Amino acid sequence: MSDEYTVRWFKKGDLTSFVNGLNVDLWDEYNEDVFRWKFQEDPFNLGFTSIAVVEHVPTGVPIAFNSFLPLQVRMGDEVFLAVQGCDGFVDREHRRKGLFQRTVRFLSEEMKGRAPEILIGFNLIEAAGAAHKAGSELAYDVDKCQAECEALEEFATRRGVDLVPISVEEYHELYEEWAARSHLLHFHRTLPYLRWRVNRHPVRDNRPYKVLMDGETRGYVVVDLMEEYGGLTMTLNDYTLGLLEDLLPGTLEALLEMHTGVTAVEFNAKRGSRLESLAVEMGFKVLPWYTVIMMALNNTRQEGRAVFRGELKISDYQRWHVTNSDIY
Repeated sequence: MSDEYTVRWFKKGDLTSFVNGLNVDLWDEYNEDVFRWKFQEDPFNLGFTSIAVVEHVPTGVPIAFNSFLPLQVRMGDEVFLAVQGCDGFVDREHRRKGLFQRTVRFLSEEMKGRAPEILIGFNLIEAAGAAHKAGSELAYDVDKCQAECEALEEFATRRGVDLVPISVEEYHELYEEWAARSHLLHFHRTLPYLRWRVNRHPVRDNRPYKVLMDGETRGYVVVDLMEEYGGLTMTLNDYTLGLLEDLLPGTLEALLEMHTGVTAVEFNAKRGSRLESLAVEMGFKVLPWYTVIMMALNNTRQEGRAVFRGELKISDYQRWHVTNSDIY
């Protein structure tokens, strides 16, 4: 790689370039509040701002950023630290020079001997190839399921489903009931984490509900509503594993009764999953959206295009519970 570029960690003076660049290439609402919430208030932060910055040496100007958000991964009683690749861009005049790959290699070197064990990324399809070139394995695909509310009318039956608004503390209790007995990998929802993600999110208005079927608690669902595409979109951000597969029509009907004016509903589903098949039956359009990438950092290894932690194949999509709220 040319000496024309160098990679370093983020510093305070980079903030304006970072925010402006993201609003050109990725977001339309990124600001200092979002940055502060995501990279300074994250309860799993590493003690520094874990954003790799590529600086153009001749000018001293930062021209590329790649962010790595620390999160905990849990399976049963086992918990370990990961970093998730998220907000990033390369200035257009500096693209196709391998700068994205260089930030990933920088992360790999910098994380040696530190706590994070794995890099996980939910990359848009067109970016997955660059991640693979940088040393990540392509694990599995996640699709977006979208439907106009009119298309869901024939499924408008509550089927004994009721929703009760709950606090973050109650949400955490319902999560713990599931997580304590589950053997699936997922992002750990500690109480400080949920307070950060739900109560303190600077953009989204997250609303958690307890889901009951014939009076019996079946789990939780968390939604948010955003004005977009000329209407009001409801996103199913988080939910207990198996809940939507069993109760999606009734849960949607209850939600739409509580939130008038919603024009569209969306959520993510692993490709080939039972949830995705049900969504298609109900009239949802399925769009290819993310390729999940993984790269070993510490205490993990890559072998035969898979990523292992001990004997556990953590790149196996069947071992994961992933919802919209897990993708940053």
